[in-house]
Amino acid sequence: MGIVIVNNMLLTGFDAPVEQVMYLDKIMVAHGLLQAIARVNRVGGEDKDKGFVVDYVGIGNNLKKALESYDEREQKEVQDVLSFPEAELRELEASHKAILELLRKHGLEDLSDHDAFFDVFYDEELRFEFMSLFKKFTKNLNLVFPAKEALDFMEDYQALVEINVMAAKHFRDGRLSMKGIPAKLRTITDAFLESRGIDVKVKPISILDDDFQTQVKKRERTQTKAAEIEHAIRHHLEVELDDDPQLQASFADALRKILEEFANNWKKIHEELEKLRERIVNADKEPTHGLHRKKQMPIFRMLKGEIFGEDEPEPSAGSSMVAEPPMRYGMSDDERISKLVALTQDLFGAIERELKLTGFWESIPARNQLMAEMQKAILQPEFSKMPGLVRKRKHVVSRLMEIAEKNHDTILHSK
Repeated sequence: MGIVIVNNMLLTGFDAPVEQVMYLDKIMVAHGLLQAIARVNRVGGEDKDKGFVVDYVGIGNNLKKALESYDEREQKEVQDVLSFPEAELRELEASHKAILELLRKHGLEDLSDHDAFFDVFYDEELRFEFMSLFKKFTKNLNLVFPAKEALDFMEDYQALVEINVMAAKHFRDGRLSMKGIPAKLRTITDAFLESRGIDVKVKPISILDDDFQTQVKKRERTQTKAAEIEHAIRHHLEVELDDDPQLQASFADALRKILEEFANNWKKIHEELEKLRERIVNADKEPTHGLHRKKQMPIFRMLKGEIFGEDEPEPSAGSSMVAEPPMRYGMSDDERISKLVALTQDLFGAIERELKLTGFWESIPARNQLMAEMQKAILQPEFSKMPGLVRKRKHVVSRLMEIAEKNHDTILHSK
């Protein structure tokens, strides 16, 4: 928030859009008065909604006289940009009342009971309604602050900021961020959060982190624990598995089935989500059969799913999962894996070679060439007898192109 001390030397030609508050402690009249108060009326970025004039000497009558020297249209233009705290204070009171009434309607009386908020905010529509009201409350508070009347609302506002930040981490919901809080309020809220031991820059704990379970166990309610695991899994699938659509879709489907099958049975949902989380964590330990985990395994898993209908990652060493029968589709496990690895390597070789061409994705002939090479690899005698592969080859090639495009940088640059 900018503060400017105004005297006669700072009137004509002075322009500092950042300035937001002016303190008047001398009598000013006529054009000079209008010039002075206009110093804080410049557009100054998204954090500046308006300028403030703090009047220590009483300029009301002088301002009225100054406006009389202008015609009616010009007077209206000036008056339209002037407002007084009373109207904005009423809007602040209304927005404060609205957000508290929403929370009370859903049984949220104690603003320090974060788990209760998390349970209610599990309803995304309600969470969105809270966000909208919080943004309006923030805007109205920013308009009134630094007037002393704003101080009456700061305690509740800081409590709601804490809820906002904690819910953002709990639900991995970026819409509940601090980005929309203007700079002058942000300074105050940052100091408050720091006093509460909350660092907004620290990212939520990943499901892969050893401390994740410890964090979840701190929650008192089973629903809260389940929701934290659910949204952590969703975030992991969206961000960490974005380059592996087969694995991503498999785990997303497992998550959907758990929530549908055990709807509202939070104890069972919590138990099943924890099992799913362990499977996702163990997926990173899945055997790669000599393939590159980031570059080639997405192709391997896609082929495995399309050909053999197996979406799950293979059990890692020491896993308690039951082993598959020794023969499926007329092949042993080792034979199936061996063929999938060989086909993956052939297809990856063609993809990597073609992607090195400058402007590959803008060249239709280059893309057609790659698709032709992939079909040729699929139709090799050693692979063509794999169940359904020849029949589904166009679909498989299409999925390979999707993986290649999404993982372009990984394929060419990952080590």
